[in-house]
Amino acid sequence: MKKKPTYKTPVSICAIALVVGAIILAILMETRQMAPPRKYEVDMSGEVIGIDNGPKTPVFTKEEIEEKEVKEEKQQEEKPKEVAPKVEEPAEPEQPVIVPDVPEGQAEPSVKAPMPEIKKPTIDKIDY
Repeated sequence: MKKKPTYKTPVSICAIALVVGAIILAILMETRQMAPPRKYEVDMSGEVIGIDNGPKTPVFTKEEIEEKEVKEEKQQEEKPKEVAPKVEEPAEPEQPVIVPDVPEGQAEPSVKAPMPEIKKPTIDKIDY
Protein backbone atom coordinates (compact mmCIF):
# COMPACT_ATOMS: atom_id res chain seq x y z
CA MET A 1 0.00 0.00 0.00
CA LYS A 2 1.33 3.41 -0.96
CA LYS A 3 1.86 5.97 1.69
CA LYS A 4 -0.27 9.12 1.19
CA PRO A 5 1.82 12.21 0.49
CA THR A 6 1.90 14.80 3.25
CA TYR A 7 2.20 18.47 2.49
CA LYS A 8 3.75 19.56 5.77
CA THR A 9 6.95 20.87 4.22
CA PRO A 10 5.50 23.02 1.40
CA VAL A 11 2.71 24.34 3.64
CA SER A 12 5.14 25.26 6.40
CA ILE A 13 7.46 26.97 3.90
CA CYS A 14 4.56 29.04 2.54
CA ALA A 15 3.38 29.93 6.04
CA ILE A 16 6.88 31.04 7.06
CA ALA A 17 7.19 33.12 3.86
CA LEU A 18 3.84 34.83 4.55
CA VAL A 19 4.75 35.63 8.17
CA VAL A 20 8.17 37.02 7.20
CA GLY A 21 6.57 39.08 4.40
CA ALA A 22 3.97 40.49 6.77
CA ILE A 23 6.66 41.48 9.29
CA ILE A 24 8.79 43.16 6.60
CA LEU A 25 5.75 45.01 5.22
CA ALA A 26 4.81 46.24 8.69
CA ILE A 27 8.35 47.51 9.31
CA LEU A 28 8.48 49.29 5.95
CA MET A 29 5.07 50.90 6.48
CA GLU A 30 6.06 52.21 9.92
CA THR A 31 9.41 53.64 8.83
CA ARG A 32 8.39 55.34 5.59
CA GLN A 33 8.26 59.11 5.42
CA MET A 34 4.88 60.56 4.68
CA ALA A 35 4.58 63.40 2.20
CA PRO A 36 2.35 66.30 3.20
CA PRO A 37 -1.07 66.27 1.56
CA ARG A 38 -1.33 68.39 -1.57
CA LYS A 39 -4.21 70.12 -3.19
CA TYR A 40 -4.13 70.43 -6.93
CA GLU A 41 -5.72 73.03 -9.15
CA VAL A 42 -7.75 71.24 -11.77
CA ASP A 43 -9.48 72.72 -14.81
CA MET A 44 -12.94 71.70 -16.04
CA SER A 45 -11.59 68.83 -18.16
CA GLY A 46 -9.84 67.26 -15.16
CA GLU A 47 -6.26 68.09 -16.10
CA VAL A 48 -3.95 69.23 -13.31
CA ILE A 49 -2.94 72.87 -13.78
CA GLY A 50 -0.73 73.27 -10.71
CA ILE A 51 -0.50 72.92 -6.97
CA ASP A 52 -2.88 75.09 -4.97
CA ASN A 53 -0.87 76.96 -2.34
CA GLY A 54 -3.75 79.20 -1.30
CA PRO A 55 -4.69 79.97 2.28
CA LYS A 56 -6.21 77.18 4.31
CA THR A 57 -8.77 79.45 6.01
CA PRO A 58 -11.52 80.87 3.80
CA VAL A 59 -11.18 84.54 2.91
CA PHE A 60 -14.51 86.34 2.65
CA THR A 61 -15.25 89.59 0.90
CA LYS A 62 -17.31 92.31 2.58
CA GLU A 63 -20.40 91.27 0.64
CA GLU A 64 -20.07 87.63 1.74
CA ILE A 65 -19.65 88.69 5.37
CA GLU A 66 -22.81 90.82 5.13
CA GLU A 67 -24.73 87.90 3.55
CA LYS A 68 -23.64 85.63 6.39
CA GLU A 69 -24.78 88.14 8.99
CA VAL A 70 -28.17 88.51 7.26
CA LYS A 71 -28.62 84.70 7.21
CA GLU A 72 -27.73 84.44 10.89
CA GLU A 73 -30.22 87.21 11.76
CA LYS A 74 -32.96 85.45 9.77
CA GLN A 75 -32.26 82.18 11.57
CA GLN A 76 -32.50 83.91 14.96
CA GLU A 77 -35.80 85.53 13.97
CA GLU A 78 -37.29 82.22 12.77
CA LYS A 79 -36.52 80.32 15.97
CA PRO A 80 -39.09 82.10 18.22
CA LYS A 81 -41.83 81.57 15.63
CA GLU A 82 -41.33 77.81 15.73
CA VAL A 83 -41.89 77.74 19.50
CA ALA A 84 -45.64 78.47 19.07
CA PRO A 85 -47.77 75.35 19.63
CA LYS A 86 -48.91 73.63 16.47
CA VAL A 87 -52.39 72.22 16.12
CA GLU A 88 -52.43 69.03 14.10
CA GLU A 89 -55.61 68.13 12.29
CA PRO A 90 -56.42 64.45 12.25
CA ALA A 91 -55.82 63.27 8.72
CA GLU A 92 -58.06 60.75 7.03
CA PRO A 93 -56.57 57.28 6.99
CA GLU A 94 -55.04 56.59 3.61
CA GLN A 95 -56.65 53.86 1.61
CA PRO A 96 -54.42 51.59 -0.45
CA VAL A 97 -54.31 52.28 -4.17
CA ILE A 98 -55.28 49.29 -6.28
CA VAL A 99 -53.53 49.16 -9.63
CA PRO A 100 -54.87 46.60 -12.16
CA ASP A 101 -52.45 44.33 -14.01
CA VAL A 102 -54.17 44.96 -17.34
CA PRO A 103 -55.56 48.37 -18.37
CA GLU A 104 -59.33 48.77 -18.42
CA GLY A 105 -60.98 47.62 -21.66
CA GLN A 106 -58.27 45.08 -22.51
CA ALA A 107 -58.54 41.41 -21.66
CA GLU A 108 -55.02 40.39 -22.73
CA PRO A 109 -52.03 42.15 -24.24
CA SER A 110 -52.87 43.17 -27.80
CA VAL A 111 -49.41 42.41 -29.23
CA LYS A 112 -48.05 38.90 -28.99
CA ALA A 113 -44.51 38.08 -29.99
CA PRO A 114 -44.16 35.16 -32.40
CA MET A 115 -42.35 32.09 -31.13
CA PRO A 116 -38.81 31.97 -32.52
CA GLU A 117 -37.87 28.97 -34.60
CA ILE A 118 -35.21 26.90 -32.89
CA LYS A 119 -33.18 24.81 -35.29
CA LYS A 120 -31.24 21.73 -34.32
CA PRO A 121 -27.48 22.12 -34.54
CA THR A 122 -25.84 20.31 -37.41
CA ILE A 123 -22.48 18.63 -37.14
CA ASP A 124 -20.27 18.99 -40.19
CA LYS A 125 -17.46 16.53 -40.72
CA ILE A 126 -14.01 18.03 -41.14
CA ASP A 127 -11.80 16.50 -43.84
CA TYR A 128 -8.15 16.25 -43.01
